[in-house]
Amino acid sequence: MRTLIFSLLFAGLLMPWMDAISQENNSQGSSSPTASKPTPEQLLHVPVGGTHIPVQNNPEHYANPYANDSQAIIQGHKLFTGMNCVGCHAAEGGGGMGPPLSDTQWIYGSRPDQMFLTIMQGRPNGMPAFGSILPEDSIWKIIAYINTLSATKAKRSEQDQQDQAE
Repeated sequence: MRTLIFSLLFAGLLMPWMDAISQENNSQGSSSPTASKPTPEQLLHVPVGGTHIPVQNNPEHYANPYANDSQAIIQGHKLFTGMNCVGCHAAEGGGGMGPPLSDTQWIYGSRPDQMFLTIMQGRPNGMPAFGSILPEDSIWKIIAYINTLSATKAKRSEQDQQDQAE
């Protein structure tokens, strides 16, 4: 009986993650990214820098191949929820146990290539490494979704300022 309960619980926890991965595999032929993806070797040389670490000078920056791709953003949202990123960063990226993702100050940098490394390799004091769990495309899609969080917050802030002025 315990084995059955444990199996059902485990399957329920993995269902959102597996659904998002299967949708990604089904849509890879139809939704081609507009930019080419950097290789893992290129990403290993991306400088880390943000609020606590000085930014290193490096002329090469890598763009998110899924930026502004609405299907990728939807899949990124499902992955963000399914991988329990909301447990630390809150549902709309407002922060909690983990730092907020809807602001502009990031410890390890807010460029897409820096975010990729943070998700892939993890960071000290709590950010787990997802590089062995998630395919690279899934990480890029999560980043595409995360970038919408700060854009949404900026729009809300503008609306609030306009409402207060009226």
